[in-house]
Amino acid sequence: MSRTPSGSTKRVVSSGSNQRLARRFFASALFLSAFLLASLVAAQGFPGGGMPGGSMGGGMMPGGGMGGPPPRTEKKKKEAPPPGTPEMHAASGADDSLSPPGSEPSLPEEPLKLKKPTFDKLGSDAEPEQVETGRAPTTKYHFYGPYFQENSGQYQFRLAFPVWAERTMPSRTKPLELDRASLFGGLYYNRRSAERADDILFPLFWNLRDKTSDSRTTIVGPFVNRSAPNEHDNWLAPLYFTGKRKTGGYTLIPPLLTYTNHDDQGGFSMVGPLFCSWKGGSNCDMRTAQDIDFGLAPLYFYGQNLKTKYEIIPPLLHYYRYNDRDLSWTNMWGPYFRRHTQKRDMFHLFPLYYSLWGQDERHTTVLPFFHYGYKGSSWLLATPLFVAARGDQGESTFATWLYARYRGRTELDMVTPLYWAYRDPDIGLDEKILFPFLYKRTSPRESSYAFFPFFGHFERFGVSESTWITPFFQHTTDLRGWQTNIHPLLYVGRNALDTHFVLAPIFWDFASPKSRATVAFPVFWRFSDEKEVTELVGNVYYHEKKLKNGLDWEIHIFPAFSYGETPNGHWWNVLYGLAGYTREGSMTKMRTLWIPIKLSD
Repeated sequence: MSRTPSGSTKRVVSSGSNQRLARRFFASALFLSAFLLASLVAAQGFPGGGMPGGSMGGGMMPGGGMGGPPPRTEKKKKEAPPPGTPEMHAASGADDSLSPPGSEPSLPEEPLKLKKPTFDKLGSDAEPEQVETGRAPTTKYHFYGPYFQENSGQYQFRLAFPVWAERTMPSRTKPLELDRASLFGGLYYNRRSAERADDILFPLFWNLRDKTSDSRTTIVGPFVNRSAPNEHDNWLAPLYFTGKRKTGGYTLIPPLLTYTNHDDQGGFSMVGPLFCSWKGGSNCDMRTAQDIDFGLAPLYFYGQNLKTKYEIIPPLLHYYRYNDRDLSWTNMWGPYFRRHTQKRDMFHLFPLYYSLWGQDERHTTVLPFFHYGYKGSSWLLATPLFVAARGDQGESTFATWLYARYRGRTELDMVTPLYWAYRDPDIGLDEKILFPFLYKRTSPRESSYAFFPFFGHFERFGVSESTWITPFFQHTTDLRGWQTNIHPLLYVGRNALDTHFVLAPIFWDFASPKSRATVAFPVFWRFSDEKEVTELVGNVYYHEKKLKNGLDWEIHIFPAFSYGETPNGHWWNVLYGLAGYTREGSMTKMRTLWIPIKLSD
């Protein structure tokens, strides 16, 4: 701490723990000024200052520049080996490279070493305009009531709150030229440097010039003008926006629903319902564009590219499409429809007339009178009274409302919808139906017939046979067993080793080699398998279970008495504990009034 000739206090601060003390001292006094000026200062060229913790400071913050650039670490030279170390030599004719002489790749001595400009940019996303220049390792602060001053090498920041603030430092690209940024009354901002020439009278006037890119932006109320090499923008918000670039430009006029945006590769234009979108070329021109769509929505639409073109006129129900790849096209005007492909042509007049033709074929329909078509040797004729057809293999079909006949590999006859006769000579199948009374099906593999609802017999020779007498009695046999049913009361049968017997709703019995379930409702229930047996007869319940060391079983006569034995003991109870006794090995206990009393361990 020292006195200046003017009597002010001067304090020299070095990097280290003294920063925290200075930060606490200045933070409370300058908090208001930092809060009001932070946004303008940071955005328009005050990237730092001496205010600790504020946007106008930065010099006192860790890494904020008070300590200057980090100390440069010199690369250590390779130490010489201790005296007496034997010198290593390669064997005669040895070579460290596997490549033939003269073809070795050339590498720098330190291929992973970064140059200083590259190293300075790594690990930082700071904008170049926000980097403070000219700072020294130490920073001096002067504080005189509303006046504050910060000096660090060639960097200086001065503040006379709330009327004036100024920051000076060397320009980023020309260190010998001064970079000065001043703020007057919080309304007028001025900056001059080798890179910038800015004037702002907030919020009426903005003039920002970037000398490095030779660009300028001027804002006066709703008017915006921006100019740069080979481009410019002019806006009168919110009525008019336009701009031009080296290869195109744009124009937007919201009140007129007008918009255009184009370059040398394509663009889009719209004026009310008129629109045009194109690719290839700088103008909406069918002669130069490779892909173009335009129209007057919703009345007219047209488009084309290197492969197809189309046209749509919704009010006239018109649609046209052409494909240059397969030379196909479609043309429709209201009920008129015409289509051409390499295989077929179509001509329709919706909804009455339909015509389709191609090589050795033609099909014509006139609704509701007839349809006629042929392809090769096959043909089809359909009228409201009958249908007649012939196939490529000589098969024929004739059908009317009461009679139908088909002759081909198979045969079918229909007389009224009630009688059907079907034959397949290849497999010897003959099938007849007189609905709903008679059904017969015979072939070398089966014989089935039914006289509904009295009798039915269905047999697949050597496989199964089933006989029905009325819908209630059924007897079936097959390779696995048999069953006899009188629906819905009696069901008896066998399936391999499984049997069943049901007399509904009183008796059920299902048995297999490993289990059995028998119920005589409601007095008898028995379920058993290889390990357990459970049985209930009236109020007597019995259960047994096979264990590794013996049999565990119990019997209950509800609710009076129960008794059971285990491989190492037995037990009994009267009224489930009014009196009882249990023994498990050497342990015994008794129950009196449902209270267990241990007699021995």
